[in-house]
Amino acid sequence: MISNRLVDIGPLVFGGAFAVVALVAALALVPIIVIIANRAEPDARGMRPFSVYLFGMSFVALLLAYGGLTMIVTALLSLIGSHPSPIADSVGRECVIGGLLLVIGGGTMSFHVRKGLGAASGDSAVDGPNARVRHSYIGAVSFVFVVLAMVSLGVGIYLIFQLAGPGIFGQAGGSRTNTLRVLLDFAYLLVASLGVVSVHWRWSPPGLLRSAARPAAAPTAPAS
Repeated sequence: MISNRLVDIGPLVFGGAFAVVALVAALALVPIIVIIANRAEPDARGMRPFSVYLFGMSFVALLLAYGGLTMIVTALLSLIGSHPSPIADSVGRECVIGGLLLVIGGGTMSFHVRKGLGAASGDSAVDGPNARVRHSYIGAVSFVFVVLAMVSLGVGIYLIFQLAGPGIFGQAGGSRTNTLRVLLDFAYLLVASLGVVSVHWRWSPPGLLRSAARPAAAPTAPAS
């Protein structure tokens, strides 16, 4: 009964949670992108306000698409194990709602991020006004999803301890099957979050990953 109730209220819980996340992003993280990007360097093309809109909308749409995919994966994983009554209809409803979020959010993000990257690539300098907006967007996305990956990793490791020693660490949901379901949920969150970060870091400033991997060489003294 508990499993069925969780699946029944799943669409409402996930939909409400990610609506709140999107609202928080619009009210908090998007202005951070604006503040960081708003430098005094001239914007000869006048594209900076439009770039802020493009990357801000990309951020909100990314969260919605991520939430939709998470709903689908969580619903499908809930099919693992036995249930007191059929949950196929509930899982189907949750997958449809998640699919709508994924398609709408993913399509919106794809359009806006392509336009934003095009606007940023038009700057003559790597640190031009529109490129700075792009870098701020990448930084905001990386911060959110690296934190999510860290939390998922920590919870996942603890769930492994629960599977190995339920007498000591207890069991999530009261059974090993439910613990396994929750573990798979967090494993998905870990992989998906790192995937989002990896994709966005491909748009980072040239040489960022190489410079982070090794320290810069010390300047040599001029020959006398």
